Amino acid sequence: MRVGIMLRHIGEKGGIVTYSRNLVKSFIRLAPQHHFALFYAQAQDLGAFAGPANVSEHLLPSAGKLAWDQVATPRLARALDLDLIFNPKLSVPLVAHCPRILVLRPEQFVHPELFKPLDRAYFKALMPLYCRAAARVLAPTALAARDIVRHVGADPAKTVWVHEGCGDHFFAPAPPAAELEAVRQRYGLPERYVLFVGGITPLKNFERLVQAWARVREKHPIPLVVVGFNRWRFERDVAFARSHPAAGDIVFPGFVSDQDMPQVYRLATALFFPSIYEGFGIPIPEAFATGCPVVTTNRGCSPEVAGGGAHLVDPFDVEDMARGLLRVVSEPDYRQELSARGLERAPHFHFDRCGRQTLQVLEDALG
Repeated sequence: MRVGIMLRHIGEKGGIVTYSRNLVKSFIRLAPQHHFALFYAQAQDLGAFAGPANVSEHLLPSAGKLAWDQVATPRLARALDLDLIFNPKLSVPLVAHCPRILVLRPEQFVHPELFKPLDRAYFKALMPLYCRAAARVLAPTALAARDIVRHVGADPAKTVWVHEGCGDHFFAPAPPAAELEAVRQRYGLPERYVLFVGGITPLKNFERLVQAWARVREKHPIPLVVVGFNRWRFERDVAFARSHPAAGDIVFPGFVSDQDMPQVYRLATALFFPSIYEGFGIPIPEAFATGCPVVTTNRGCSPEVAGGGAHLVDPFDVEDMARGLLRVVSEPDYRQELSARGLERAPHFHFDRCGRQTLQVLEDALG
């Protein structure tokens, strides 16, 4: 099987990029019998996966994203005589000589009001077309697959799901105490803290998160550490946090390398991740793998991902969010119980499982 993988987004940030990188690594490792032609839009991305015999890398400059997707990609796929085109992010060529597979998350359809108007128009106009053109529509969870069928109109017969995972380094044994302390010092982390991880968007429910944490802080003083980056409509949330009376206890450590992230989770008292909706939510399995207790939302796909390993709260109820977080940070026995439940759930999220199941989807599309 000769597979072209669309990686126009690989130099960006976010959960989809983390997923794409780990998935390509697992494909290369698990399937030496297949060839993977990797398509990039930026010259600096060349070399990201170079080396293995079953990989070739190709730079596709174009006048814009739409031309890259719809003209440059199918043209090169034909020239390379590929069997399949796979995109881990949101689009496929509408016309091509071979089957195409699309990975889609339904957040923008379940909560369109939280996205920019131009993005909403793009999703509404083109996503149904992409779903019709694709041989398979791949979702990250069972609920996401149902929401794609319901809200986008995808064919349920070709809409499938595979749980994602997290990087292998999250499953490595905890390092010596001196190394943990070095990470603490490197990023100016407090002795104890509540951790948020993610791109700041309206989906992340950041204003209510700060309100709930601030109520907990009044009863159980503990700082909030925000590890993430600004995405769409982030300005209001960041401004709210920086102007809050408790802003002195909110730490923004800036960029944290992916290799240091397991230790940032290990040093945290709890991960606080009460999103309005997640198609998957990679921080949840990352925290599980490192033994970090998790407080997350009871909406969207997070309960499915958590699988009983987290404390669930209502993301629209600040009091419920605060009660859940307070219990975790103030009750050591309950915190230990959550940590154990998360560690028990974590092996499900090894990326080799995700890679094998996704390769099966690719093979089925050809079969």
